[in-house]
This record gives sequence, C-alpha cells and structure tokens, in this order.
Amino acid sequence: MKKRYELWLLRFRHRLNSNTWQTVMMIGFIVMISVMLSIWLFWRSLYLPEIKNHANYLASELDFLDKARQQFVNDPDNLAWFYAHNHIQVIDNPDDFPVVNDKIIADFFTDIFAKQVSDRLGRPIKVYFKFKPTPRLWIQDSKHPNVWLLEPVTYYSQYSASLFVLFGLGLPFLTITTIFILVRRANRPLKQLERIATDYINLGHATTLPTHTGSNEIRKVNTAFNRLFYTLSQSQKERAIMLAGISHDLRTPLTRMRLTAEMLGDEFFREGLVLDIEDMDAILEQFISFMKDGSDEAVKTVNLDTIFHEIMVQFGDVKFIYENTVNQEVLVRPLSIKRLITNLVNNAVRYGREPIHLIAKILPPNIDEVDNNIASLMIGVKDEGDGVADDEIERIMQPFERGETARTTQGSGLGLAIVERIVRLHHGKVHAQNHPEGGLLVSVIMPLITPNEDNILEDQT
Repeated sequence: MKKRYELWLLRFRHRLNSNTWQTVMMIGFIVMISVMLSIWLFWRSLYLPEIKNHANYLASELDFLDKARQQFVNDPDNLAWFYAHNHIQVIDNPDDFPVVNDKIIADFFTDIFAKQVSDRLGRPIKVYFKFKPTPRLWIQDSKHPNVWLLEPVTYYSQYSASLFVLFGLGLPFLTITTIFILVRRANRPLKQLERIATDYINLGHATTLPTHTGSNEIRKVNTAFNRLFYTLSQSQKERAIMLAGISHDLRTPLTRMRLTAEMLGDEFFREGLVLDIEDMDAILEQFISFMKDGSDEAVKTVNLDTIFHEIMVQFGDVKFIYENTVNQEVLVRPLSIKRLITNLVNNAVRYGREPIHLIAKILPPNIDEVDNNIASLMIGVKDEGDGVADDEIERIMQPFERGETARTTQGSGLGLAIVERIVRLHHGKVHAQNHPEGGLLVSVIMPLITPNEDNILEDQT
C-alpha cells in the first residue's frame, strides 16, 4: 500500500512538471493573492472604519440611556416615554433575553465592536449579533447586567454570504479554469508535434504538420519541422543508398579475393588470407550494422523465445544456459533486438568462456525514477570468463573502443556501441558489470511494452 502511494505521488509530481499545470498554478497563486488583497483592502478601508464609527455611536447612546435613567429615576412615566421613542429598545423581561451562542465568524466582528465600545465607556460591554429572523444587535452593559439593549440593524440583511463566497472562491475558480483551457489549447500544437516526432522515430516516417492554421508562431514552427522531417527523410534515403553501394562494391572484390586465395597452392598462406578476408567481411558487416540503427524498422509483437532459439541455432557449436521467464509477447523491433543479442553473444564467445547465459525477465516498476513508473524488460548475456577491468567498463561502450584483453583478437570495437544505439532506440539503458561468480554480464533494460500498452513508447519519448 505504501509503495502504491509513493508511486502515485511520484506520478503526481511528474504531472506537475508539465507547462500546463505550472502555468495554471502560477496564475492561480496570483489570483488568490489578488482576491486576498482585495478583501483586506475592503476590510481595512471600508468595513473596519464603519464598525468603529457605529461602535462610537452606540457608546454615545449607551451613555445617554445611562444618564436618562439617572435623570428620571423618580419619574417612571417620562422614562417609559423616553424608552418608547428611542432607537434602541430596552429589554428587561428575562424571557425575551437572547440565547447567546458562539459563532466564529460573527464573534470576530462583535468582539471588535465590543472592544471599541468598552474603550469608549471605560467598562466591559457584551455584544451579540443575531442574523435570523431579522438582523439584530444585542448589547449588555456591565453597569446594568439585568437589562439587554436591542438595536435593529435591518440593512445588514442586504449582505449576501453567497456573493462573498462567489467572490472569494468562484472568481479564482473561474479564472483558473479559463487559464487551464487557454494553456491546453496553446499546448495542443506541441502535443501534435510530439506525436509526429514519435511517429517518425518509431516508424521512420511522419505526416506533415499543418501550416495554414493556428497562430503565426505555430505555423512557422510547423513549417520548420516539416523541412526538418523532409531533410531527415532524404538523408535516410541517401544513407540506405550508400549502404547498398558499400555492400555491393566492397563485398564483390572480397568475394573475388577469396576465390583467388582458394586457388593458392601454399596451404598456410591460403588459410591466413581466407581468415583475413573473413575478418574484413565481418568488420564491414559491423560498420553497416552500426550505420543502420533500425529506426526504419516497425515495432511488432514478438515472442522472445523465438528470437533466442534462432540465435542458439545460429551459434550451433556454442553451449548455452537459457533462463527466460518472460511468458508474454512484447512490442519491439525484432530484427534490431536479434542483432543486439547476436552482438552480445559474439562478444561473450570471442572474449569470454562458455557456457553463455541468455537471460530474460521482467523487472517491477522502479519508484525511484519518475519516467520508469512501469515494469521493465531485462535481457542479459553473461559469459564465464575473466571479465573486464572496472576502469574499462565504461570505455568499451564507446565506438571503436576495445578492452585490453580484446586487443589481441580481430574486431572493429563496434559490437557494444551497436547494442547501445539499439537500446537507446527502445528508450532503455545498457549496464555492463563483472558478475560476482565470474564473467561479464551485459544487461539491457527497457520499458516493458505489451500489445495493450503500445502508447508507452510515445509517453517515454
């Protein structure tokens, strides 16, 4: 449960990194600050002075009523006439006294009111506000605790709580919603551009972007990317023509050289020349494989068992230990993955010792990486040789670089570089390490893409 919560939290943080949500949060913060400043300005400049002014008026009325009681203490008729014609009603019947209840919002205002009146009269005053059925202000003077004074405040009924809530919450909500829609609309061409670029990466071709709709800036960007896609397509076609030329023009003389070598009488010289020609052909094949990165190959559904068995048949004399726990079909570029595993097996056979371990398994999501919140496919090839020096592991992944133990053997140093390019095409990573039980383990880790999740390649691009 905790792991699922952490994964959800990381996905939420990843979503917050989008331009849409960052813009919405920034505008929302500004709107909330503006609303708060408006309320504070209204309170300090209008409402608070009105409360204090009313409190001073009420303090004068209380002082006047107190003096009237003293003046007409022996004349109840005049005192009753005074009470009847005064704006403030005097309630001396305990049955008519208000039931005082704590109200958080109302008490905030009445406390300010009571403090202002108390400071003016020099004695404690209790103020209680009752909104229903009609707004009334109840005052109790500590000098006359057996009497409540009632002041009708009819105009307070014109205050609308719903209007205040609409201003305080509705206005920010409306603003944030509008900004969200506008930003989503502005980012829609970027999402379309991302989708077209992903199609080009995955399929080797892409549809053109619209250049006659949208703002001038978007049209210019789309025009530039259309030119870019066209230039890349032309370069890809020229590269394919060049590869075909290299394959034809160089392999034809190599074939003639081999036929000539076969007719030589000196057996030792003949075998050496044939081996050199085979090495040249293998190096040429590696150069062509390195230049052909497989980006023009479509993603297909494949069973890894089929690829592994084809490779084991291809290396018929090599002893393998097969460890595949992937029982489902995955979406990959089959020929590129086969070329990847073949290069790893070639390196293991050439520089290590048999048996060669072929490993395939599914790794659970890694919650420490936001972009890797799905399961991963791991393909590994391990030999049982002496391994590689720790300071050489990173270097051998570069093109034309070879380990010290490999310098006595033939090769171009492109095997692991080809693997690196194919894995990068599948949005994965390559890890090479010396296994604790001996030998070099090269692991390829890429997002696990099943036929029902073929949109993950787009999400990871």
